[in-house]
Amino acid sequence: MEKYQLGTWDLSEIKPLSIELAKKSVEQKTKSFESKRKFLTTTISNSLFLSLVKELELLRQETEKLAVYVQLKFSEDSANQKALAEMSQVENFLTKTGNRLLFFSLWFKQLPDQKMKQLIKASGKYRYYFASLRRTKKYTLKENEEKIINLKDTTGVSALNNIYNIFTSSFSYQFQGKNRTQEEMITFVRSDKASVREQAYRILLKPFQEHKTVIGEAYKNIINDWREENVFLRGYSNPINARNVANDLPDKAVEMLLRVIRENQYLFQKFFEIKRKKLGLKRFRRFDLYAPLEPEKEIISYDAAVKLVLETFEQFSPYFVNAARNILNQKHVHSTVQKGKRSGAFCCPATTNHAPYVLLSYTGKFRDVSTLAHELGHGVHMTLSQKQTEFTMDACLPLAETASIFSEMLLSEQMMKLNPRAAKQMIFTKLDDLYASIIRQAGFIEFEKKAHEMIKDGRTTDEISAVYLTDLRKQLGPKVIVDDLFAYEWAYIPHIFHTPFYCYAYAFGNLLTLALYEMYKEKGPAFAERIVEMLSKGGSESPVEITKAIGVDITSEQFWQKGFEAIKQMIDLVDDN
Repeated sequence: MEKYQLGTWDLSEIKPLSIELAKKSVEQKTKSFESKRKFLTTTISNSLFLSLVKELELLRQETEKLAVYVQLKFSEDSANQKALAEMSQVENFLTKTGNRLLFFSLWFKQLPDQKMKQLIKASGKYRYYFASLRRTKKYTLKENEEKIINLKDTTGVSALNNIYNIFTSSFSYQFQGKNRTQEEMITFVRSDKASVREQAYRILLKPFQEHKTVIGEAYKNIINDWREENVFLRGYSNPINARNVANDLPDKAVEMLLRVIRENQYLFQKFFEIKRKKLGLKRFRRFDLYAPLEPEKEIISYDAAVKLVLETFEQFSPYFVNAARNILNQKHVHSTVQKGKRSGAFCCPATTNHAPYVLLSYTGKFRDVSTLAHELGHGVHMTLSQKQTEFTMDACLPLAETASIFSEMLLSEQMMKLNPRAAKQMIFTKLDDLYASIIRQAGFIEFEKKAHEMIKDGRTTDEISAVYLTDLRKQLGPKVIVDDLFAYEWAYIPHIFHTPFYCYAYAFGNLLTLALYEMYKEKGPAFAERIVEMLSKGGSESPVEITKAIGVDITSEQFWQKGFEAIKQMIDLVDDN
C-alpha cells in the first residue's frame, strides 16, 4: 500500500519554461484576439460570437496557469525575494494584458438588451457568465476607467496585501525555548493546560498589537480603496453590497442570515457554560474557548491522516475519493511546516485541465487531519466543476465552502464510529468548530461593516479595535472573560484584508452543510449523488438556483434556523444537566 509522506508540491505541470517565454506566448495570443475587435458589432452571428468566446477561454487558461504558478511559489516562501519579484512582474504583465482584453466584456455590456438576450440564449455552457455580465452592467465604468482601476489595484491594494503577508509571516514566536511558526502556535492555544493557552495567545497576538499602527494603516487604505471604487465610482449601495452582488446573493438574504446568527448566538453562550463545568474551571476566559476536554496525546502521522480522509471519502462517494487521490498522487499538496510559508491553509484551482493545489502545515494534531479533509474537500469541488468552462468553473464564495465543510463532517462521523468512547469529546470539538465557523465568522462581518464606516469617518486603529473588543464580549456573553489583548485579534485575520466581507461564506457554508448533512443521513446514498451533481455545477448557476435543485431555499429564514436546530441538538447531547 502506498505510503504518504510530508512534502512540498510539484509545480512542474504549470511551471513555464521561463517567465519570459510564457509572457511572449500570452502576448501573441492577446494580439491575435485584439485583431478580432472589428467583428464586435450589434449584428454579430451566434457562431462567430461563440468562436471568439472559445478563443478567449483558451487565452484565459494560459494566463491562469502562469498566475497560479507565481502565486504558489510565493506562498511556499513569502520571504523569497525572487518569488516576490516574479509574482509582482507577472501580476503587472497580466493586469496590462487583461486591460487589453476588456473591450470584449465591455462591448457585450453595451449591446442592446434584445441582442444581449439573444447571445446569452445561444451561449450554451457559458450562459451564466454572460448573464452575470448583464447583471453587473450598471456597476461597470468606461473602458479607460476600468483599465486605470486594474493598474491601480496591482500597484495599490494588491501590493498592500503582499506587504501584509510578508510582514505578518515574518513574525517570530519564541515559545517554550524554541522559535515557532504561526501554525505551531495555533496548536498551543488549544493546549489542555490553561497557562499554556494563555501564554500562547499572548505570544501569538503580541506582534499584531505591537505593530498595530502599520497593520492598521494598511487596513485603512485597503478599506478606503474598496469604498472609493465600489461605492463612489461603481455605485454599489454600500461596501458589503459589492460582495453580495459578486456572490449573486440579495442583500436581504445576507442580512437575514446575519440576523438569524445574532439571534442564536445565545446557544453557544450556553455551550461555553457547559464546557466551563466540564473543564472544572471557576471562570471561563477567551483563552479557554478551544480547550480540549482531555489532553490530545496522540500524534497522527501524515500517512495515517491521508488514509483516514481517503477512507472517509470512499464511503461517501467514488467521485470524492478519486478526485482527492488524484490531487495527492500528482503531488499537488504542500504539507510541510517551514519558515516563511504563508500561514493558514488553502486550495487553489488552476485551470479546467489541471488538478488544484493544496497548502497546509501538518503538525500531527487531529485538527490538522480535519484541515486536510477540508482542503481536499475544496479540491474535490474544484475537480467536479472542471466540466464547466474557465469562466464558470469556480463556485461563488458562499457555495465554495460547501464541499470542504461537508468533508469535515464526514470525517467527524467516521472518527466517532472508529472511537465511540471519544464521541462526546468529538461533539465538543465539533461545537468549538461550529462556533468558530458560524458565530465568529459572522462577527467578523459585523466588525467589517462598522470598520468601513469608522474608517470613512477618520477613526483611529485603537478606536476600531475597541469596537471589535466590545462586540466580541457581547458575542461571547457576560460569563466569558475577554482579555483586552483580543482587541487586536481582527488584525490577525487575513480574509479581512485580502477579501472584504468574505467571512460570511463560512457561516453560510456551515449552516447550509448542516442541513445537507441531515438530508444525507435521512435519504441515504442516493442523496450523495445529488450533492455531487450540485458541486459539479461550480459557478454555472446562481447559488439560489443551484441549491433549489436539491430542495433547499436559502432565501428562507426557516431554512437557516434549521441549521441552529441541529446545533441545539448537539448541545443537548453534551449537557448532563
